[in-house]
Amino acid sequence: MTAAARPDRTYAVVAGVERYAAGPSWDLPGPAADARRFTAWLRGRGVPAAHIHLLLEELPGAGGPDVDVRAGTAVRETVQEVLTRRLPRLEGDLLWVFWGGHGVTDPQGHRRLFYADAGTDDKRNLDLDAWLNAFTTDLLPGFGRQIWLVDSCQTFVEDLGLARSLPTELPPGGDRLPGREQFVLLASAPGQRAVNDPARRTGVFSRAALAALTAAGGESWPPDMGKVADGVIGQFTGGTQRPTSLWYRSWTSDVRQLVFPDARRREEPVPDAALSELVNLLAGWPGMTDRDQRQLVLGMLPADLSSSIPRLGAPRPDIISIVRTCRRHPGGLAALVEAVALIEPGSLEQRELKDWAARWLAPEQGA
Repeated sequence: MTAAARPDRTYAVVAGVERYAAGPSWDLPGPAADARRFTAWLRGRGVPAAHIHLLLEELPGAGGPDVDVRAGTAVRETVQEVLTRRLPRLEGDLLWVFWGGHGVTDPQGHRRLFYADAGTDDKRNLDLDAWLNAFTTDLLPGFGRQIWLVDSCQTFVEDLGLARSLPTELPPGGDRLPGREQFVLLASAPGQRAVNDPARRTGVFSRAALAALTAAGGESWPPDMGKVADGVIGQFTGGTQRPTSLWYRSWTSDVRQLVFPDARRREEPVPDAALSELVNLLAGWPGMTDRDQRQLVLGMLPADLSSSIPRLGAPRPDIISIVRTCRRHPGGLAALVEAVALIEPGSLEQRELKDWAARWLAPEQGA
């Protein structure tokens, strides 16, 4: 990208979804606060408040800075109104799109982002890949240059049992326009999870991206996105709070996928039969059938472990997801056993859980 853009001719769509119609099991503290932080950064760089479409679904005490931009909701109808009716009527030098919330990858490899009104029976979603393609056509004639930052998991729907219940809605078709430029930076590659930090109410990718954007300074607009991407990658060179991978496509359509190996995430040597036994044990535990008590257990796990667990509505599928994710984190099953045992100390279920741990976990990892 050679020509400079002007902040006063820049527009943005900023979405942060923390709460879903599916219920509290889908709660995700952080994306709304990150959306407010990104909006504040845009305003600080001179983007007019009237040019920013801020779409939020916030949990109580969501946090983030106060901004002088009126927020709409992140439900399907509102998002579609912005994408299909408001933006096509506008013209500017640059369009930013920031989205934080839950996401998956469908069997065709398309990344899907869930709207705030996604429920257990109607998992309405935005097809990110389809919209990236649509925004290079005459559906959006007024923005030849776009920057997309997306902080969401891209776990395969088959892993979550959602493939048959995931509705598809494609954007209107259009003719491809020449000279369209998109820079896309995603928190995870297909099949991978992003990492959320619920204690700080932020996505780890969002925090790194905002830090890199701020570090880029104010000399050029937009910032040098290649350097921004390198800055994000640099922040994930070490430490535990990092995504499993990053994916980005440059202005020249070069694609890079970076995977961050983490020795702590090798699966524990617990066989599938023992894992099924643990699932059955927990599913029969009265306390674990209660959604609030499961959330209490997750709150006692390490933050990088609890934030990586895909949450499902019904008790047994949710327990399966919790147990499978804990197995992928060395020490995760021991941490889970220790947390669950605190619910009803001295009970028959606790003794059975302790017996399971003695048989299947290494002594230094047992309860």
